[in-house]
Amino acid sequence: MKTERQYKNDILEVCKRIYAKGYVAANDGNVSVKLSDGTFLTTHTGRSKGFLTFDELVKVDGEGKAISKGKPSTEVGMHLGIYKDRKDVKAIVHAHPVFATAFAVARLSLENCTIPEIVTTLGAIPLARYSTPSTEEMANSISEHIKTSDALLLANHGVVCVGFDVFDAYYKLERVEHFAQISFYARMLGGEKLLTNREVGKLREIQGKYGVIGETKECVTCESSVKEKNDVSKALAKAIQDLC
Repeated sequence: MKTERQYKNDILEVCKRIYAKGYVAANDGNVSVKLSDGTFLTTHTGRSKGFLTFDELVKVDGEGKAISKGKPSTEVGMHLGIYKDRKDVKAIVHAHPVFATAFAVARLSLENCTIPEIVTTLGAIPLARYSTPSTEEMANSISEHIKTSDALLLANHGVVCVGFDVFDAYYKLERVEHFAQISFYARMLGGEKLLTNREVGKLREIQGKYGVIGETKECVTCESSVKEKNDVSKALAKAIQDLC
């Protein structure tokens, strides 16, 4: 079992990494960890993650009230909502990496089955509907997806990832941003070519080799994409027929 000081050191290391990689700018982003006694450590509001100090990590109770010196992140309510929905989650990282956030601003999810490493580790990365940051509304919009996903895009906002520790959550953030960047360039080259149901099935069989326990959220395959397009075409045809 880690000490509180060790947890703080882990948070500071992750904060430095997300700042160094350009996943946050200025005072953006927030990180938290759940402690064994049911309290939480969170980053201080209004502080640059790249220059955060040991004393600028705030301890809060289950209601988000500070029980140590400092002012907790304004997004602490979002974090606490996730912890309530996911008892297995021990850490959360929220940031604004450029490519993934561009998809979020365009209100495009990252749910296509294209890269084996993403299919086996994260699966579909859904888009949570837009909600005002730092409000209960945001916690509610995230709750719709976080129960079945470890990584989410937040419409017009950024990315939130969860994990069994703060490094696990951070590495998922790296995966999301890398996937978003590849997806962006693939679309510039004419669009992604989706994996088939059979190819995804084979990946599911070897998930254990990636250290993944249980299945990831189902992503969009070649067949399901065609079905969706056909369903849309049928709906459009029916709408036109109704108009006539």
